[in-house]
Amino acid sequence: MLLFHYTHIKTAIDKINMDQKLIVSKTDKDNGLKPAVWFSSDNNFEVTALKGFINNDNGEYIRFKTFEEQLNKIGWVRFVIDDKDGLLIGWKDYVHVSGLSEREWKKMEENYIELGANTSKWFCSIEDIHYENLLKAEVFTNKWVEMNNNNLKIAIENADWLK
Repeated sequence: MLLFHYTHIKTAIDKINMDQKLIVSKTDKDNGLKPAVWFSSDNNFEVTALKGFINNDNGEYIRFKTFEEQLNKIGWVRFVIDDKDGLLIGWKDYVHVSGLSEREWKKMEENYIELGANTSKWFCSIEDIHYENLLKAEVFTNKWVEMNNNNLKIAIENADWLK
């Protein structure tokens, strides 16, 4: 099964240049959860991958609300893995090893389902994923395309905050 890790352009470039791997979430660990790298079986977009930012005018945290809104500001990249061996675990299995109480994970589900997420499409690895284990990286221009220098340049030119 093909699974997709969605992120934005700057993070993707930083990971390619520095880490050479998708690293389990430090934020999860800081919040007492089992850290994980998250993927979705949705091949278009995963609503939980929408990023947030601090508004410099008022210090308020704002989360992008749509795929298009984030695309126009910071762009989109996705990393593709074929989990044919079933090494990644689904959301229902993750909650049992996560450190979340039932109340906490049900609240998370409720919040993300309200945003349009489908938890049956969520998969994760509790270990870093090295790039040699990925099938490919793609960038969104007007559709998902191979992430190469030309396509990356187009995507950056279309992202207002990256110009």
